[in-house]
Amino acid sequence: MVTLGTRLRVPGRKRFGGIFSGDSATFVLIFGVGFLFTAFFRTDAWHRVLFGPSPVDYPAVLGLVTLCCAVGWRSLLRRGFVWTEPAELTWLDFARVDRRRVVAARLAGGLTGFVIVVAYLAGLMLAVGGSSLDLWRAALALVASSALLVFATARRTALRVDTAGPVLLAVLGVVIAAAHLGPIAVQYAGAGILLCAVALSFGGEPVTRAGRAILLDGWNARVLRSVAVTFLDPMMMLPEATASGRWSLGRPTPLRLAVAGIAGRSRYAGMLLLVALAVAVGHVAVPTLPGSVLVGLGGYVALTPFGAGLGVLWRNPGRRRWLGSTDSELVIAHGAVLTVVAVVWSALLGVALAALGTSVSALSWVTVALAVLSVLRTVTRKPVDYSSAGFVDTPAGPLPANLARQLFRGPDLLVLGIAALALLG
Repeated sequence: MVTLGTRLRVPGRKRFGGIFSGDSATFVLIFGVGFLFTAFFRTDAWHRVLFGPSPVDYPAVLGLVTLCCAVGWRSLLRRGFVWTEPAELTWLDFARVDRRRVVAARLAGGLTGFVIVVAYLAGLMLAVGGSSLDLWRAALALVASSALLVFATARRTALRVDTAGPVLLAVLGVVIAAAHLGPIAVQYAGAGILLCAVALSFGGEPVTRAGRAILLDGWNARVLRSVAVTFLDPMMMLPEATASGRWSLGRPTPLRLAVAGIAGRSRYAGMLLLVALAVAVGHVAVPTLPGSVLVGLGGYVALTPFGAGLGVLWRNPGRRRWLGSTDSELVIAHGAVLTVVAVVWSALLGVALAALGTSVSALSWVTVALAVLSVLRTVTRKPVDYSSAGFVDTPAGPLPANLARQLFRGPDLLVLGIAALALLG
């Protein structure tokens, strides 16, 4: 008989993901931890990699830490930890086990990972830069207060602040970098974040009380992600459109469909600003990274969700036949609308760079156009082909040539374009 408060384990499932089993997972853990901590014993080499000959801009580093906290906050606000396997959910109904503890433990694991990643990045950059004790205290205040803020919001159901909260925290990072705030002022900013965490601790319902429908929806989303990763088909994770108010498609034309697809994915508008601010602050905090690399990668990440409408059509030939439009008409229409989104993102990035008193080269802005073309090339890839017409050696092992070609379709254009611009610059 299972007692109350005891975690029910599925037979055959390894504890802690098998990292203490002595198998390959243990080797990966030991090797990864050892590799990460060797950086603290080679600070001179990492100083040349991160900062080069330039002096360390500590306010920008603290601003980048705040941006990392905002990104982590947004990822946990998706509440991907709210799921339970259907079979296990049935067992929990017939056992004296509180399933709320299962969800709470998963939230604690995600929050721990958030703290470890952000604290490591902050500690590495401060150690490499040879910062003072006050800067360490400022970084600690930012990470600790942000962790409490993430916990206060992620543990409850969706609130109105979920969309604006990470963006406001990212704006705070830009303010820290642009105003060159000192360590003491940053510690006060951390205190303000802590007050916001206390204020947001009230309201909403705990996600640990989620019902069966919500838990099963979370499980379905998790299965989709795991299948996409297992079968190397990331296009399965393209976001679906949601209802966009009273928007009517009317007569289905390629342009109307493209606009409706963008409107149905307007929930990613905050990510546009978040990525733009991260690119701007990263350009100042890590001066060794070329502007073309930051702008190109940032544009690709920010625009990919908005190209999902074309990707959904491309994966469903029946819908394309229903529209009665040619493939080129669909690509041109979606490309035109995606270009408008790219212009908006470029304007946000330009404003952020101007606020920080810096800029990127003219060639770096060309990578925004490359990002648009790369997104279109990514979402129009053919269905995955697992035929073994030759193999390609990769760090993850040999892959079928057709699969490797489809997997890197899209990013290959961006990488080649950035490399060509680097040679021209």
